[in-house]
Amino acid sequence: MTAGARMKSITSLAALVAAAFLSTPSVAETIASPARPTTKCNPYPKHWDRIYLRYAVATDDPLILAMIAAVRDPASNPALYERMGAPKAIELLHIIDATMRLIYDDPQDIEEMTERFRADTELASRFRSIQAGVGFSDFPTQAPVLGPIREYYNASLNHFYLSSTPEEITWLDAGGGGGGWVRTGQSWSTQRLGFPGGFSPDYKSVYMFQGTPGIGPNSHYFTISPEECGYLRRTVGWSYVAVPFGALPPTNGQCPATAPVGLQLLYNNRAAQNDSNHRYTSDPAIYAQMQAQGWTGYGVALCVKAIGAP
Repeated sequence: MTAGARMKSITSLAALVAAAFLSTPSVAETIASPARPTTKCNPYPKHWDRIYLRYAVATDDPLILAMIAAVRDPASNPALYERMGAPKAIELLHIIDATMRLIYDDPQDIEEMTERFRADTELASRFRSIQAGVGFSDFPTQAPVLGPIREYYNASLNHFYLSSTPEEITWLDAGGGGGGWVRTGQSWSTQRLGFPGGFSPDYKSVYMFQGTPGIGPNSHYFTISPEECGYLRRTVGWSYVAVPFGALPPTNGQCPATAPVGLQLLYNNRAAQNDSNHRYTSDPAIYAQMQAQGWTGYGVALCVKAIGAP
């Protein structure tokens, strides 16, 4: 079955590559499990990541106490912890009423997690309101913080890679990652992510995946689509890593004035060999050259601030 048949709303390259690696849920994470990966990813990781639950019962209600204990020590009640969606932390507050705040892992879409919680009638009955929320911030809207993206190439692997943190760039330049990674000369400036609405303009999350060791390709893939991110998290061939930088999506292949440089996506067509690799370029000559070498071009995938690292 093709990726398009499995999920018609996703037609991008990553879905096609991932089709052979669809996951089978484990015993602890069944299709009905509230802790399963959400169908899309959190648009604001580390910020839009919590649920506020205002109590409708006393703070010493047995189920309330059991929920608190399950988050603090998941091994004490794994079934209840799973029903709660496997939050990574809990905070007890008093905002008008006694309130429980559950904080979830970065990729989980908090709106979807909230709906899952509401669907558990027994748990939901203990609360007068269940609302998705963000962390508090006292920072006003400010000018964006720019960071680098540098392209590397490894001749022995014939793979390309994008690095976007000064620490990793220094590490690769010093022979990290197994050695053999050299700068290609392509680099760009893009906006870092902050608190939602904290920067103007407000760039979107770019989600980074790597091939699952021992199963998927020895490669990385970047997507700006929360839906595609959710799809890939439900495969076994690709594993979510982080949100390393921000960008804006193109509209009909065109980038906006606030992110005028388009990064075009290329794919090496080696899924059958479990050797998939992707390349991103803003150079029309490179784009044409790679296509002449048998790579497939998919047009503009990401829009960034400028050519050249800051």
